Parts: sequence; C-alpha cells; structure tokens
Amino acid sequence: MTSPSCFYINDFLIDLTRSEVIYDKTSTKVEPKVLQVLYLLAQHPNQVVSHQQIMDQVWHGTEVVPNALQRCIARLRKVLGDDAKSPHIIATHPKIGYRLMVDVRWQQNSDKQTKLAVAIPNSINKRIWIAIISFTLFFGIMFSVNISNELKIKSIKQLTHTDAFESNATYSPDGKYVVFNRHENSCQSHIWAKHMETGIESRLTEQAGFYRNTRFTPDGRSLIYTQQRHCNQASTSQHEPHTANCWQINMLDLAASLHNPQPAIVRLQCQNEQIERPIALPNHQYAYLNITQSQTGLFRYSATAQAATELFKPSDMTIYTYDYDHNQSQFIVLGYNDQFQHLITIIDNQGSIVQQNTIHFNGNSVFTERFNIHASMSNNSLIAVNQGQLYRLSLNGQLSKYESTTKGILSAYQHPTKPQLLAVKGYKDIDIAELSIVKSTQIDNKPGINQRVTPYISIARTKALEISPKYQPAGELIAFISTRSGHSEIWLWDGEQSQQLSHFESQAKFERFVWSPNGQHIAIVVDGSLKIIDLKGNVESFVHDVSMHQAVAWPNETSLFFTSRTTESAKSLWQFDFNTYAFSQYPVENAKNIWPTSKFLFYSDFSGKVFKRDLSPKTQKAQKAQHLPSLNGNSLVMQQSLFYGYDSSTGYLSAYSLSGEFKKQLIPLKPFAWKLTDIRDNTVLIEQVIEVNQDVVELTF
Repeated sequence: MTSPSCFYINDFLIDLTRSEVIYDKTSTKVEPKVLQVLYLLAQHPNQVVSHQQIMDQVWHGTEVVPNALQRCIARLRKVLGDDAKSPHIIATHPKIGYRLMVDVRWQQNSDKQTKLAVAIPNSINKRIWIAIISFTLFFGIMFSVNISNELKIKSIKQLTHTDAFESNATYSPDGKYVVFNRHENSCQSHIWAKHMETGIESRLTEQAGFYRNTRFTPDGRSLIYTQQRHCNQASTSQHEPHTANCWQINMLDLAASLHNPQPAIVRLQCQNEQIERPIALPNHQYAYLNITQSQTGLFRYSATAQAATELFKPSDMTIYTYDYDHNQSQFIVLGYNDQFQHLITIIDNQGSIVQQNTIHFNGNSVFTERFNIHASMSNNSLIAVNQGQLYRLSLNGQLSKYESTTKGILSAYQHPTKPQLLAVKGYKDIDIAELSIVKSTQIDNKPGINQRVTPYISIARTKALEISPKYQPAGELIAFISTRSGHSEIWLWDGEQSQQLSHFESQAKFERFVWSPNGQHIAIVVDGSLKIIDLKGNVESFVHDVSMHQAVAWPNETSLFFTSRTTESAKSLWQFDFNTYAFSQYPVENAKNIWPTSKFLFYSDFSGKVFKRDLSPKTQKAQKAQHLPSLNGNSLVMQQSLFYGYDSSTGYLSAYSLSGEFKKQLIPLKPFAWKLTDIRDNTVLIEQVIEVNQDVVELTF
C-alpha cells in the first residue's frame, strides 16, 4: 500500500501532492519542505522527534541555513493557527526537538481504484503504460528543450557606454525607443531617449532632478516618473541628496521632448510620504506605492477627482514592489512575510486577492534580497532580478534561471514583441579611508594608467565594494566588508595587508557587523541567523523564530542588539543575552543605527532622523522618543560624550553634544566621501564612492 498523501490535523486538510493546506474552503500554498516536516511529525503523534532526525529525513544531510527548521516550524504554526508561547498543536522541546500534540486522521487512497486497475488485463495494461510513458518522455524532452532555449541568453549588445551612469531603462510600447535616466551625480539626473535604429540620443528633461521609476503610459505618448526633493527647494545642487520631504509624480510628452527638452507636467503634487513606482492606468488614474515607516500600501490616484484611494495594504505581508498587467487588468504584488518568505499576490482592480503563492527556486523559499520585477505580456509571467541574477517568475511563484555569463544585472525589461530584454548592469566601486579630525587631509594624486583618483587615500583598495570599516576595540585591526571574493565577506586590515576572515557558504549580501567589546569576536547576521566569528574564523550560530536583519550594537560582554524584519514593523529592535540565551524585544521600530549609553538609547531611522529615549525597555513603552533634529543619522558616530556627524548643509564634519547641541566644525569632507562609520581618538573611518558604473544593455534569448 502506498503512503497516504492527505491527512487531517484538527480541521486542517494537508494535501502533500498539491503542497497546500485546506481549511474552511480556503486553500493556502505551503512549501514542500515545510509540509515534509509536518508529515514526519504526523507519523509520530505525541512523540518527540529530534532535530537531527528531522534534518536527516527531510533534508537528507544537505547543508542548509542554521535556522531552516525553526522557520519551517514558525510557518506551520502560522498556517495551523498555533502559538509558540502557548502551543496547542506543535510543542517545542528546547535543544531536543518538536512534538505534534494532536491526533492525526489519515485519508487512504481509494480501494475501488486499486481493484479496477488490477482487473485490466496485463497485456493491455502493459501496452497502455508503454504508450503513456513514451508520450510523456517525448513531450517532456520537447518541453525541456523549449524552456532551455527560451531561458538561455544568446547575445548581449551594449547600448550606453558613457562616463555617467544609467538607471531605470525601459522600452517604448512600439519598441522604437529605449528611455533611461542618466545621472550627473548621486542626486541629479536627466531622462534620455535613444532611437534603436539610428542610435541617436535625445535629452528629454529641461532641468536635472532626482528622478526615478521612469515608465511609459500604455499608449506610448507620454512618460511618467517620480521626482524627489524638498518642497521649498527649487533645485538641488549638493552632491548628496538632502533628506527628502516631497515626492511627486511628473509627466513628459515624448514627441515634444524629442524635439526639444521639456519642463515636467506635475500629475500628483508634492506628498510628504514616499512615493515609488507610479504606473499609468486607464481614465487618468495612476497606481503607486505609498511608503511610510510603519507599512507600505498600493494606492490608486485619480487625476480627475484629485483623490487617492487605498487598494491593497495587508497586515501579514510587507509589500516592496509591484507591476500591472494591462492585458489582464490585474496587479502583481511582491512582498515578504514574518519568515521572510517572498510572496507573489495577484489582485484585481478592486484590490481583492485573486491568488497568492510563495516564490520558490529549487525548494528554497527564503531570499535575503528583494526582487526587481517587470510583467511580461507575452507569456503571463514576469522578468525578475535578484542579487544580479536574471530569472523568469511564473504567477504560481516558480522561478526559472536564465543561463548567462552576464553578471551584475540590476533591472530588466522585456521587449514588447521580440525575444529581447533591456537591462541595466554594472557595479559600485566604494572604498574605505581613515582621516584625522583635527586637520584636513591633503593627498597628491598622481594616477598612472588604469589608476583612479580617490578623494582620500584608500585602505585595502580594490575595484570591488569595501564598506562598513570598524576599529578593533583594544587592538590595531580594522574589519570591513568586501565583495572582492565575489560576494560579501568579512576582511581584516592590519595596516599593511588585508586578510579574509569569513568564508560563508551562502552568497547573501550583508552590510553591517559589530565588534565585541574585547575585540576578539565579530557579530553579523547572515541569512536571518546571528553568527559570532572569532579571529581565527571559527563561527558559532544563534537562531530565533524572528527573522534577524542586522547586528547593530554590542555594548557589553553580555548583551548584543540586532534588528529583525517583521510585517508589523520594517525593523524591530531586539536584545540577545549571552548569559541566558534569551531574546527580548525593545519597543523601538524602524531603527537603522543605535548608540546605547548607560542610561539612554540613541537611534536613527531610515530617513536619517535621530531620536533619544531611556535605555530600559520597561520605561520605553509609555515614553515618546525625543527627536534631535541637528543630527544626521546617515553619517554619525559617538565617542565618549560627543557625537561626530556630517552636516550636509555645510559639507563639514562637526561635533555635537549628546543632546544634539552643535559644538564646533572640525574639517570639510569631500563630495562622495562623507559617510562616517567609526571613530577612535582623533581619527575617523569613512566610506568614499569612487565610481558608479551602470550601463544599458540589450540581451537576446
């Protein structure tokens, strides 16, 4: 007898063949590995199944991220309506395993079908099965060949190759033009068009601005895009963008702009909340993402009624991108849940969910990076980019990888009629440097062939990404993150040479780490788990039910702070106690950087605003944080009783009291070399942007 493929947990029907859980006529897609864990527990009801037994039988010895099992259990609890604090379905036995607390009802295969199959004469049965197998193999091979040919990049054509860098490339609906942003510096760009037959390029915008998300209207006559700026600032001349408090949607007439650069027509006036990815809809309506510190929602704006309405803002998912299928008149929304599983949700024009599936690739449904997507109108799927890799994403969540030697793809857009993709590819060259804060650093740049002119003398320079340098406490080393090995790793600099410390099997991207107070360990979050690395490269991992995001502070030997990703809050702050191995949550949301003292907790959010509140979590619940408006949280370090930060209005590194009071200017900082990461005595470590190399290319498949 074959093993049953369906069983009941209370009133939940688990269908292993379809990878779904059915309850009250509602079906929820669940990853196969997650259901395999439940199936193993169901085979041993009311018995403790050890961690090792689950890993052996479900993953068969394959190496996975350390908290893969914990994420599976968390996913099961959410689907089955269980609670980790007071469980009634799945019990946790710390450091041992898990136990299914309820009885299981198995649904056996139909005996009638079995008897009918036996009654068929063997000779006929054999001929039928041979025909079926041959038929299946033939079409399976043909289908495999077609998919392989379709997802294989045959050629690449360079479309731009300038000293500037490009972004937001898109085809016109007739395929005659490609339109893109060409950046003059980090916060100013123009919108350009290139005729595909003649190769002639035309600047479309009259004035430079901080433009993003350029797209055509469906009829191809106009372009819409977002502009980010201060409401009281007509133009931006600084090398670094100020903290924006204005987002608006602009429009350009293509024909007029090709003849002569045009001023923008404002379609949605200045909004004090962030707007991303506007898409033109029928009847003078526009969809866009509205991003606040608490949640992101999909909205629709009517230019006729001059009113916006909320379309989709789920409480159990964090939205980060979307697209619109004009042929099917439906939205395709991407987001992630508390387990950091990425979901693809189809909604209609009224905001109702048509279907929702988990995005998966080779059995994996957890991705540390967000997807960049574009709806493909030809085959009911999307073009997706994740960590420089190009995929095709079906509406049921299945990812298929394109075969290509092209790396570093940032975004892709499919041609309206041809088997071609328009892509932006490239890299950032960021270095680290050490400066004195008591005197300006002068360097004599005498570059030779293939040598870059850097704002300051770089430490351990390569053409890769070097970021987040940190001094070793009570030591002479500088630790930093570098992608010189092909992906993010921790490296050490001893003043003369650099050495790779970490060797993570995962190629996940990370941007933050912290030293231990004694300088003998480094803490970093990789693939959602906390890793402690000693100076010999040995790694110890700690897991938690909540998906960890970044380690942000290690103030003493017993406690470490990290942020997590949740749907309720973009970034929640947690503390880990090394003595008790306990995790406790702080009532602080959207924290990017923190600076704890003996009594207070200073932190910055993702807009760069800095706040102050009591350190104790108990007093924070009823306490409102104090805003310190003079501090720039995007470039701020603390030493003893002073803050040191970059003032974008003056271009100077300045000193401030812990209450945010200005003390004095110290040294001017050069353009693109202003982000402070650490301080020791009279020297600071900074990041400096050397080059942003991004070009538009066309891929043929």
